[in-house]
Amino acid sequence: MDSKERVLTSLNHRQPDKVAIDFGAQACSGMHVSCLKDLREYFGLKGPVKCSDLFGMLGIFEDDLRDIIGIDVQGVDFYKNLFACHTDKYKEWDYFGQTLLVPEEFQVTDDGKGGYYTYVEGDTSSPPCAHLPKGGYYFDSIIRQPEIDEDHMDFHDNVEEFQLFSEEEKQFYRRQAELLKDCSRAVVIGTRSTALGDIANVPAPFLKYPKGIRAIDDWYMAPYLYPDYIHEVFGCQTEIALETLKTLYEIMGDTVDVIYVCGTDFGTQNSTFFPLDKFDEFWMPHFKKINGWIHDHTDWKTIKHSCGAVFDYIPKFIEAGFDILNPVQCSAAGMDAQKLKDTYGKDITFWGGGVDTQKVLPFGTPEDVRRQVLERCEIFGKDGGFIFNAIHNVQHGTPLENILAMFNAVREFNGDTKL
Repeated sequence: MDSKERVLTSLNHRQPDKVAIDFGAQACSGMHVSCLKDLREYFGLKGPVKCSDLFGMLGIFEDDLRDIIGIDVQGVDFYKNLFACHTDKYKEWDYFGQTLLVPEEFQVTDDGKGGYYTYVEGDTSSPPCAHLPKGGYYFDSIIRQPEIDEDHMDFHDNVEEFQLFSEEEKQFYRRQAELLKDCSRAVVIGTRSTALGDIANVPAPFLKYPKGIRAIDDWYMAPYLYPDYIHEVFGCQTEIALETLKTLYEIMGDTVDVIYVCGTDFGTQNSTFFPLDKFDEFWMPHFKKINGWIHDHTDWKTIKHSCGAVFDYIPKFIEAGFDILNPVQCSAAGMDAQKLKDTYGKDITFWGGGVDTQKVLPFGTPEDVRRQVLERCEIFGKDGGFIFNAIHNVQHGTPLENILAMFNAVREFNGDTKL
């Protein structure tokens, strides 16, 4: 099998020739730029790491490294990143001693304490939208929520960012479609228009002057405090999403195999954010419309991302039409790998879950990593329905020897030679 066949076979719950591997194809399956730098240097690959996702500080896996590792999936970049900078032109930027290639429009200013502020579209005349503190490794969104006037709430304030494609954006995706038309890897795409309450988007680091509910704590309380408002937000957003999906499919067609629909987290480390009836009330109808359109008009498989303890939510995700769950946080309460596979393995694909990025990968020994990866491949890989990835993004400070142990363990399971 080539990579695309391998991924599609597994997504259709049939046994592929090998466990398929994803790294870097989506915003929740990546690797911090510092780790990617170490990996590239280990293999003697030249040139600085390219980074379009400056929010998560995720490096781009380019073809040279994908080929060495044997990665089976490839992502389609967004037209603009989370700070509304175009992703088609790059420049060098010094990131605490590491030279990165970053979008040309990206700009920072000194915060006076050894860190940086950054700005929407690189416009330093507007208020900063995110902050990278001294000693930190990630940009944090700056909450710029106006005071909520409960007597004059307008749901349009929380859908300002969801717009139909401009002609320039359509041209961007036409170029992507041309570049990927003969891709031998499975292709993953995403669109923010389908992100119903994804907390990475709620503070709107891509808007210069966001309105509406933009504070994270207020947003999680909103379904209880302002239920009509949230219904209107999600209803309007879904209508925009359906039009966006039509345009995206007209352009990308069968070049795409998988779409990342929504990254809204419903789980914490030990519990959930909302009871199941709230999911039924606020999210289920809209997810059914979105996934229904995708399945009625395309062959794309759909990803639902949710961190945390979501074992009891998985039947809801399946009912809502999702084909894939990511990142499969087996370290959260009730998320035992064997129980997940036994209970839901025939109905949903587990994309992730390959190794614990909270404790084992960053702090264990290479043998600890090898042991867990082999165990997870054995459990999740049976009868397909599994794409190997770590549990969410590999974080700064993860030892290179453990990253290599992770990749080599998958290769060992697949019967391939070590890197």
